[in-house]
Amino acid sequence: MSALIGTFVTHISQCFLTSSSENLVTSLPLSSEHPFFGPLRQALSTVSESSISQQSASQQLGFVGNDIKDNLASFLSAVLKNVRGEQSVSESEAAYGDFSRLQSVYSEANKLYGMINEDGTHIHAFMNPLIINLARTLVKVSNNAAALSTLPLRHPKSSRSIRDATRQVIERSMQISNTSMSESDWNFNCTQQHMVGDIVWELGNILFRIYAERKLHSQSAELSRTLESLTPHEQKRFASRGEIVPSTTICQSYYWRGKIRLILLDFRQSKYWLDKAWSIVPKDQSGWNQRRAILIRLIAVNILVGQLPHPQTLQEYDLPQFLPLIHAYKTGNIPLWRRTLDENREWYRRRSIWLMLYERGEILVWRNLFRNTLKMYYSLDPNAPKNKCPTWIFISSVYRTFLGSGEIEDGQVELEDVICVLSSLIDHGLIRGILSYSQRQLVMKPAPDGLGGFPNISTVEPRKIQVVGQ
Repeated sequence: MSALIGTFVTHISQCFLTSSSENLVTSLPLSSEHPFFGPLRQALSTVSESSISQQSASQQLGFVGNDIKDNLASFLSAVLKNVRGEQSVSESEAAYGDFSRLQSVYSEANKLYGMINEDGTHIHAFMNPLIINLARTLVKVSNNAAALSTLPLRHPKSSRSIRDATRQVIERSMQISNTSMSESDWNFNCTQQHMVGDIVWELGNILFRIYAERKLHSQSAELSRTLESLTPHEQKRFASRGEIVPSTTICQSYYWRGKIRLILLDFRQSKYWLDKAWSIVPKDQSGWNQRRAILIRLIAVNILVGQLPHPQTLQEYDLPQFLPLIHAYKTGNIPLWRRTLDENREWYRRRSIWLMLYERGEILVWRNLFRNTLKMYYSLDPNAPKNKCPTWIFISSVYRTFLGSGEIEDGQVELEDVICVLSSLIDHGLIRGILSYSQRQLVMKPAPDGLGGFPNISTVEPRKIQVVGQ
């Protein structure tokens, strides 16, 4: 082993002996961008494969305790092999080689990271920054390798296999960092400089993005539940370790949890997490993109609970796509609602809000149409009883709304159609009343303005949706 390689091995082992997280991250070359990568690769090109094996590295660790020597030697050997690289015949093979070697480095790092002492305390918590750096670098390298792979899905070097391997090695780090502690153990250890649980949110955000890109919604939901059931609870962790976990990381974690609830059509929980994300998102110019991303989803869920954004907000965050949708919502213009969703389908779908608006939104537009109709009816006939109304007014308003729209309801609206919609609105709790088919009237709770049968949308508890596979 050359002098440079020996010096490198000794230096990294010293980082472990002194628990120096900063030196470990700055000294470990994971990619060619690192200043040590080139000189170390040149030195490695002059030595044999056996000289950088686990056994050879172990011989350089005479001052390291036997409890970690084997794992540290395996890790150092994987690092040196990653830097050394291999000759490849094609770009795709070279990319896969880069991925495979870095994955080995990460796997060996996880073994060190997961080591505990007799008390069950992790002895290498100082590796937190390195684990995050490894996760981010591996995602970048694996994306490149996956993009170049043309092999069948079941092949171990296929794009799917590469992405699965990346996900699994990061999930292993997540399992290690997701350590539960009793109240007394937490209070005793929370004053330490490093705790493995400090990176659970950062790792979670990396995994959330991986899951979102691959549409692994069940895994995202499970990860969200994991973060929400930490022991001790994450709020206690923030109170104790808040200066270590950046608020932007927490904000992003809340955002991902709100987004997955939105995808699963649980918009009440989605609103809860998006509101939390909005409350701590940076308010300066650097946080504009993050605020806009949160706001897009928050507007969608707020529409479904009857809360509409101010036009100035839409202008400030460059969101004209919502303007016709909100107008259709307020006026009960069902054809405009459908047309807006159809014309901007791709924009809404890329942001995971199209399905929710499509599935849950139109029934609210029908409700607003009928509410506006009833309000107009009472304004034209102030002496009409304020607890009931004839169904013909709804037939008339639906007919006028769809006239010339080209929709299936255009010129085809009958009493039975309106009865079906009214029954659905009553069933969902959006109208509180009784429909009398024989007398062709809607009977509602009396109110001075006649709108007692139309509760505020925000007070209506939505029907639970059973997600397939849950």
